[in-house]
Amino acid sequence: MNEVQEPAARPMPLHRVRFVDWSPSSITALAFSPTAPAAGGAAHQAHTPRCVLAIGRENGNIDLCTWCEDAAAESTSGAPLAKGWMVETTLFGDVNYKIEALAFTKSTMDGAERLRLFSTSGGSIVTEHYLPWSIACVTEGGKRHDVHAATRTLSSGGGAIWSMAASPLNQYLAIGCEDGVVRLIDVTGDAFEHVHGARIRAENGEMADAPRMARVASRILSLAWGPPRRATRPAPRRTADSDSDSDSEEEEDEEIWREGFLLGGLGNSTAAVWDVESGQLRSRLTVMKNRNEHTIVWAVAVLGDGTLVTGDSTGRVTFFDARTRVPVSGATFQCHTGGADVLSLCVSTDGRTVYSAGVDQKVAEYSLVGHTWAHTATRRLHAHDIRALAVDPPFDIQRASTSAIVPTRLPVLVSGGIDFHLVLTPAAPQRGPSFANPISSSASTRFADTTQRRVPFVPQNARAGVAGGAVVKMCDARRWIVLRRDTSVAVWALSDDAERPWHKLCELELRTRSNLVEATVSPDGAYLAVSDLYETKLFALSPSDDGLQPRRVKGLGAAIHGTDAPAPGASVLVFTPDSTRLILGTLHGAFVHLVQLPALGELQLLRSFTQHRQRYTPEEGRGGRVLAGARNAKDREALARDVFATIVLALVSPDGQWLVSVDNVRRMHVFHLDTLSHQRVLASPASLPTSAVFHPQHPNVLAVTLPTNQVAFYDLEGGRTGAWEQELRAQLDTQLAKVREPVVGCVWLPGAVKEEATLVLYGPTWICTARHRATPAAGGTKRRSEAPAAHDVWSVRTTFKYQPLLSVHALLRPEAELLVIERPYFALAQSLPPSFYRGAKYGF
Repeated sequence: MNEVQEPAARPMPLHRVRFVDWSPSSITALAFSPTAPAAGGAAHQAHTPRCVLAIGRENGNIDLCTWCEDAAAESTSGAPLAKGWMVETTLFGDVNYKIEALAFTKSTMDGAERLRLFSTSGGSIVTEHYLPWSIACVTEGGKRHDVHAATRTLSSGGGAIWSMAASPLNQYLAIGCEDGVVRLIDVTGDAFEHVHGARIRAENGEMADAPRMARVASRILSLAWGPPRRATRPAPRRTADSDSDSDSEEEEDEEIWREGFLLGGLGNSTAAVWDVESGQLRSRLTVMKNRNEHTIVWAVAVLGDGTLVTGDSTGRVTFFDARTRVPVSGATFQCHTGGADVLSLCVSTDGRTVYSAGVDQKVAEYSLVGHTWAHTATRRLHAHDIRALAVDPPFDIQRASTSAIVPTRLPVLVSGGIDFHLVLTPAAPQRGPSFANPISSSASTRFADTTQRRVPFVPQNARAGVAGGAVVKMCDARRWIVLRRDTSVAVWALSDDAERPWHKLCELELRTRSNLVEATVSPDGAYLAVSDLYETKLFALSPSDDGLQPRRVKGLGAAIHGTDAPAPGASVLVFTPDSTRLILGTLHGAFVHLVQLPALGELQLLRSFTQHRQRYTPEEGRGGRVLAGARNAKDREALARDVFATIVLALVSPDGQWLVSVDNVRRMHVFHLDTLSHQRVLASPASLPTSAVFHPQHPNVLAVTLPTNQVAFYDLEGGRTGAWEQELRAQLDTQLAKVREPVVGCVWLPGAVKEEATLVLYGPTWICTARHRATPAAGGTKRRSEAPAAHDVWSVRTTFKYQPLLSVHALLRPEAELLVIERPYFALAQSLPPSFYRGAKYGF
């Protein structure tokens, strides 16, 4: 038991635990979108637009992250204080699914440009993932909310897929297969089909059979596209009966771009180059190999001038001449430890620098100095294998093939691997404009001597799991901790026994088709609700001799659908404080179902709300905000079945009267649970909230935290929150303005006196307490909406003692105390496989 000290006040009791054995999933793939989302699209608004970051994980999940920074706050370097890339949406994978490769493309559909995301899992299937409109929209226009199926899949037709790459012109997706054949997938427009066997337009403008890439005698372990080439499409020929007036007018031939070549890394000490137009094998590149075994080319890259780069299993990085396809003299580098496989290569924004990473935990930098490639830096950024590298802004090989690229914002190198951490490192070009550093307080922005930022591996917000949120829930009445894992739920109980302060009650292994999206427990501990992508399940919990005995409660699907069918998958699950009702926000369809739990009888659907399916969006209001209580015909128009905004946060007031739900386009709806009616729409905040909490003594007052470390307050009864809100916000802004990690969640901790409540904000590595000490207001009583008192004193303190924080909760029984759940890295490191280590070698 620890205590957080407050001046001239009673210490705050704090319960610190580390036994919750949650484990994040390792990073296996990284990809940046070709361009940033539309200015009004991303939920995390950006002062300087940056691209969407997709993070593929070992458990099959994909985190979609958008850049977040507070333009009003500046760091010591003069740059806006950036929180970095924050998870906005998590795409959950099916059971036993693993992300091996990720690729973005940009397509034009319905008159607007949209982003598309593809992945492979080590099997023979390519998957296209549904992207929410807030992320997919690149340009305004077209049908805003139209979406397709959640995923689309396509078989490779050639066994396991070992590599994947999107073409520079966003026309094709190349996949390298087990049988030694590169196959092209058409991704123009809304297409998603194999090119071979289809008809495509040839260079002369005529239709021809699509080529088949020549087979090689090895798996194709890596792929990269060469620069596209300019071509000329002949003008239409004139006929003899053409109008004589137009004979003097000569129509010019049309200049078009066509895909160039493909570079593939193989497992037999070579790399291959294919011509995309003909499918023929143009050349082979030979890399150095050991005496007794072949060298595996794990990574390849191509520069704007056609220079080829390979990274292999001997730890070497080799540059090949664009014309002769032989190694460039003096440009074969052994910067990684001998025998340490190079697993990833990344080209800088301007195309004049290449980065390599592998199993020796190092990232090496190679720069073009004059006309010669040189090794300029090596840094150890991780504690285990580095699986992926990516840079923002991403390298545009089409632009680089025609002109020099000058970055318009500071390039940032992103790396990830087995050690769970995402590392952000400034990577300014060797020559060009200078940039302020949004990543750290270091004045340098060069990769060699700047300071990197290690993003904590714990959840970055307290929203639902579909938004990358909380994995821990609490049952305050029983002092239970409930942990959601990929396919199971664990429950622990806290006790006051010094010899046995905690014990596990149950470990519930579930048969699911996908990873678990959400799990929650009722306040009285009688029910447990869990959901994957496809079905929500309800369990009744009863005590047993060795812990808890869960029993499946049947009839949830029948209560919602009216037929004997599984209950729909949920993005949010919340019980009311009296544990008599379950609120279920559906993952597909964005319905809010209110279900009466059985006392003795059957489950009963009380009401279904459809407000999150309406067309009205925050961007259509004034200044990007929804007007509270706005009503019009468009607002009441229901959408089609496959059109919706995902609900990412829901909470019920302590008195059970109010329900607030938030979707991923920042709409905040308020429902009255006594009358089962929709009450109003709250003004949308500037960013997607990370968490929300009701005041314990004044359940009409709602506090909402934003990723910019700001707090917004709402009075659900329509009144003003009072002067206390402005005073508290000003002190919190001053206290948290320079904290780079975002606020994850917030809780209210009641005080001994009714008005002495404490607001606790926490991030991945910090806790901020705002303790209220009221002085009596002069003259008469105060209204409920003016709580707390008119004359307020707030004591605000921040501590970095507890980290990394998995979750923070308020325990109210037997007395109020703060529960802090930590998950130290050293506890996770014990479960990791041994990292690469090669001891000293003498005599060399």
